[in-house]
Amino acid sequence: MYGLSCRVTRNLCDYERRAVESLLARGGLVFEGRPDYTALAEDSDENIVATASLSGSVIKMVAADPQWQEAGLTGTVISALMRAAREEGRYRLFLYTKPEMASRFAGLGFRELAASAGSVLMECGAPGAEHYRAMLEAEREKNGAPCGAAVMNCNPFTLGHQYLIESAASACTLFYVAVVEEDASAFPFADRLELVRAGTAHIPNVRVISSGSYAVSKATFPTYFLKDRAESSVARLQAELDARLFGSLFVPALGVERRFVGTEPLCPVTAIYNELLKKILPQYGCEVVEIERKESGGAAISASRVREMIARGESGLSALLPRVTLDYLKSAEGIAAAARLREKQ
Repeated sequence: MYGLSCRVTRNLCDYERRAVESLLARGGLVFEGRPDYTALAEDSDENIVATASLSGSVIKMVAADPQWQEAGLTGTVISALMRAAREEGRYRLFLYTKPEMASRFAGLGFRELAASAGSVLMECGAPGAEHYRAMLEAEREKNGAPCGAAVMNCNPFTLGHQYLIESAASACTLFYVAVVEEDASAFPFADRLELVRAGTAHIPNVRVISSGSYAVSKATFPTYFLKDRAESSVARLQAELDARLFGSLFVPALGVERRFVGTEPLCPVTAIYNELLKKILPQYGCEVVEIERKESGGAAISASRVREMIARGESGLSALLPRVTLDYLKSAEGIAAAARLREKQ
C-alpha cells in the first residue's frame, strides 16, 4: 500500500535510532531503554514513517508521521510486533497510547486498564486483569475487608521493609503486602516473596500476595526499572496510570481503605510515585499513609544501600537486614544474587 513496507528488527542501527527518536519527539515521546524489537514502517524512499517497540510484554514508543496518520500505520507496526511476540510465545501484551488512539487499538483486541488525561494503558491476551481481579476477590472472601495494603519490591527484604509492615499492620485489622512480581531485580521474585513471608510470619494480620502485572511492573510502571530512570515527565505519566490501576483494581477487589508507603529521600522516581498516590488514590476512596523510613547510622535503610554493600563485600549488614535475609545470603540462591550484583558494578 502506497509503496510502504514494514519490518521488525532487534537492533537499530545509528540511522534508524535517530529516525525513530525524531519521529517520537514529534509526537511528544522519548526513546526509552533497550527494546527487544522495534517495528519500522518505511515509504518507497526508505524514510521511516511509523514505529513501535516491544519491551518484554509491553508495546510502547508508538508514533507515526502526521502525513501518514490516515494510512493506519500505527496498526501496521503494532500488528507486526504482535506477530513477533507470538512467535516467541508472548500472548499477553500491554500497550501505552494516547487517549485519542485507544479506539483504534481496541480493534486489535486491546482492552483499557487505566487512563489519564495524557495516556491510556491497554492489555490484550490472557490471562488478563479480570483473572487477577478474581484472585483478589477470592482473598477478600477468605480474609474479609476492609484492609490496608502496601506494594513492595523488597530487593532484598530489609529491616526498613519489616518496620513499615509492622507499623502499618498495627494500624489495620487486616494488611496486605503485594510483592512486586516483575523479575527485573538482582533477587528473584520467588525468593523475595518467601523472604517477605518469612520476615512477617510473626504478624498475624499480614497476608502476602503477588502484585501480578498490575502494580509497579514493567507493564504499569516501566520507568521504575530503567537504570537511567528516563525523564521525570515519563515517570510521572506512568506513575499516574499505575496509581489509577491500583485504585480501580486493588481497592474495590480487596477492600483497601488505606495504602501505606515509606518516605522517599533517595529515589526521585519513587518520590514522584508517592506524590501521585497521595493525589489520586483518595479519588477512589483510599487514603495514603506515609510512614517515616527507619534509619540506621543516621541514614534511611534502603535496599539500594544494601545491594551496594553486598556488591562491595562490606560488613555491617546485620544492622540493615532481618535474620531471614541474612540467612538467605548464605544460601546458594543468596550467593548467586550477590554474584549478580558484583557483575553489575
